[in-house]
Amino acid sequence: MLHIGDVLQLNLNKAHTDSTAKFAYNSLFYEGSETTMNVKQLVIRELAENEDAHVYATDRGGLMRPDSPAATDMVEALNNALSRRATLIHGTFDPEHESPFPKSFSQYANEEASGDGFLALCDCAMNTLIEKLNAKKSLSSQSGYLIFSHHREDRFDVMLVALVRNRTTISLDNELHPTQVDEVDLDKLHQAAKINITQFLNDSDSYVSLIGTKDKGDVSQYFSDTFGCSKATPSKKSTGDLVKAAKAFCEENGLSNTKEKVVDDVVNYMNQQRSEKKAASLPEIEQIFDQYIPPEQAETLTGTFGKYANSERYSVSHEFQPHRHTLTSLVRCKTKADNWSFDFAKRSFGPAGSNQEIEFDEENQSITIKRLPTKVLKQLKEILEEE
Repeated sequence: MLHIGDVLQLNLNKAHTDSTAKFAYNSLFYEGSETTMNVKQLVIRELAENEDAHVYATDRGGLMRPDSPAATDMVEALNNALSRRATLIHGTFDPEHESPFPKSFSQYANEEASGDGFLALCDCAMNTLIEKLNAKKSLSSQSGYLIFSHHREDRFDVMLVALVRNRTTISLDNELHPTQVDEVDLDKLHQAAKINITQFLNDSDSYVSLIGTKDKGDVSQYFSDTFGCSKATPSKKSTGDLVKAAKAFCEENGLSNTKEKVVDDVVNYMNQQRSEKKAASLPEIEQIFDQYIPPEQAETLTGTFGKYANSERYSVSHEFQPHRHTLTSLVRCKTKADNWSFDFAKRSFGPAGSNQEIEFDEENQSITIKRLPTKVLKQLKEILEEE
């Protein structure tokens, strides 16, 4: 397990030369994961800017040895950093996009993986990105390292591309002599893309993930263009629209009495998928709905929710990564005033007379909390005694 502040020296030898490219990075603290990481290919390139703010690739780096522990640690840390980002957009390659990357990627994915083939694919991505950055200047400096990996993650082959910041710091060697080190700070994960090779080969509905941003002209736009991924839907929108579709489907098909249970099951499913770093799937969600369809409606409603949610009305992708903050807001409410704060599960809340644990009397502008635990009652009594 890596911790904040750890500085690892990476000695990633090029596969075909005796030269060594040395890097260091501040690793992110991340929880131990059950993910089995097997790095198959690794390429690191350096981006720099000249005095005219023109982005170019230096002659440092290239194809690296993927089998060192430090290489695995770096790829795993980048992968965890990407998975924790709140805003991700997901989609596929657009066959009509002008980028040369999708064609190069398809060629690499359908052939026997090789170091030279991966290096050519990475250079295609890097050169396309540089071209787009220089065609219309981004909002911020783009110097840093482009890190490409082809790794096995659980049952999937994945390509990960990350742009991380670099800075020169002072370190001490074994004799305690000060020396300059190029440091890659994973806390400053600037942009990243993750392409699921296995799902791409299986013609999945969604196999590309990108870090989203609200800033027009920022590097995420150029990443999307570089990989030819214009058909991308924010995970936040997909998550929210799915819940809207679930509620509407129940109301329109006489399932209002079970609507809350259905929505709870759907939200729990998405939470589970996110915790396991898996995509949510409309066919799997459809199975949740089918369990609640009464026998007299089975013939007409069974197996119809997926098409309903995927229609133009909601446009929920067949596969998407659930959005953490949206899921939290669906099941919990947090509010506060000057002298108090309130955090409760929405399923325990209702109007006056609903017999819920928390009842809201709109007329008297008051809240009643019922069935208080013994521990809470004791604490409240102690406060009164103190007064």
